[in-house]
Amino acid sequence: MSIRAILVPTEGGEEWLQVLEAALVVARRFESHIAVLYVAESTTKTGIYTSLSRDLKKSVRDEEKALLNQNASEIEQQVDAFAKRKRIELTDKPKSAARISISFHFEIGNRNEILVHWARLFDTTALMRPARSSNLFRHYAKTDSLENVMLQSGRPLLMVPPNWKVHKAQHAIVAWNHSLEASRAVAMTLPWLAQMKKVTVVVPKKRLKSGDQLVELLAWHGAKASVQTLNRRTSTVAKRLLKICDNEGADFLVMGGYSHSRMQERVFGGVTDYVLSHSKIITVMVH
Repeated sequence: MSIRAILVPTEGGEEWLQVLEAALVVARRFESHIAVLYVAESTTKTGIYTSLSRDLKKSVRDEEKALLNQNASEIEQQVDAFAKRKRIELTDKPKSAARISISFHFEIGNRNEILVHWARLFDTTALMRPARSSNLFRHYAKTDSLENVMLQSGRPLLMVPPNWKVHKAQHAIVAWNHSLEASRAVAMTLPWLAQMKKVTVVVPKKRLKSGDQLVELLAWHGAKASVQTLNRRTSTVAKRLLKICDNEGADFLVMGGYSHSRMQERVFGGVTDYVLSHSKIITVMVH
């Protein structure tokens, strides 16, 4: 089991290059392929131009298509420059010999549907964790895309925090509550955990026995793990979890996403939503 194919969706701009850097760290560890995907949504298919004449509609469509192609070309140029700078191969064909490679792909259509379709075909999808912003519409739009990939792809979502500095992760925290989602998260990140210098399994006190058993399982896979409990109730579970990450100097967090319903988490303030907004380290979530 390994991480051989990494999907990096992008909307353009500059911040996505941090996600690409994080994907490259993973790719160097597992000799993986990185697929950069740009999905553009066409406004001419939304029905807002129904009152226009046929000729005017065609003119609008042609103009929009030219703009989307220009955006795609600019992102492809960024990918080309990145490949040259990092000395990695540009190819969309798997190679028999293990090596790092990268490719660029462009599609027009419903962004969320296309992202989920592609994410189901890759070992993991890397996305930027939405930064807390005064622009709530933009914040929730980005969060919605991220959540859709996590909830519908069946694959691990690798979240890169804003302003992340390139480094190789060495200490992983596993948030363990014996849930189905947490079990999937551990199973899908075993290749990462086995290569960490240190793994800390964080459990609620009532799950301590289960945490010890998980440490034994990780040992079978070559991961050096220990258990730490969430004892004090001075704050929410999510805040205590991220505090442990800070105190332990961890740089990688593994957890199940939305063990409770998505709506229940949103209404009552769940662990997943808090981590989605506040994690300062690379975080892998699996639903």
